[in-house]
Amino acid sequence: MSNLDLKVAKEMFARLFVISVQNKINFFSFTKMLEKSKFVEMIEEDTYSEYINKSLELIFFDITNKTIDKDNSYGVFNDAYWCGYSYFELHQKTKRSFSLIFLKLPFSKMMDIYSIYHEMDFSSLLEYFYKLDEGVTILRALCKERGCSLPKLCLSTGINKSTLSKYNASDKALLSGSFQNIYRISKYFDVPFTMFLI
Repeated sequence: MSNLDLKVAKEMFARLFVISVQNKINFFSFTKMLEKSKFVEMIEEDTYSEYINKSLELIFFDITNKTIDKDNSYGVFNDAYWCGYSYFELHQKTKRSFSLIFLKLPFSKMMDIYSIYHEMDFSSLLEYFYKLDEGVTILRALCKERGCSLPKLCLSTGINKSTLSKYNASDKALLSGSFQNIYRISKYFDVPFTMFLI
């Protein structure tokens, strides 16, 4: 992706968060739709060029299946814009998938910390994210987000409890687990497989 394309992608990405808030879309629902979208897939694969000539309204429709009218306020530099822009920067700096970033730092939490971090250097937010990332494993975060216990996950996926306990305690153990186990966890929680490609 060229620097110009990257700048366009980042701008579009940030403005999508503004539209989602203006249209009162639930924060969690929006990021779930976004992380599974072709738009995010192409950003993560560095093949965004197909979207260069698409309108923001069409991209938003592709992601949410919601039609919106053209509105020049989508570029306003507000809290939602800052969130989108910051998520994109976190993806660029950490090389983590958007699904993992949204899991560790949900949109609602990002909005909450806007007043603290929006005037700071980006390195402060990056440090904050790394602390969150280290503080909770992927599986623990997924279980907490969905209100799922390990025994329930064991029954639903067929993965034995001792293996799940290891995954729950260590991302290294999870990410070095079998493809089949990771696939089962991905399907159960309905998250992109890219979440487990760190």
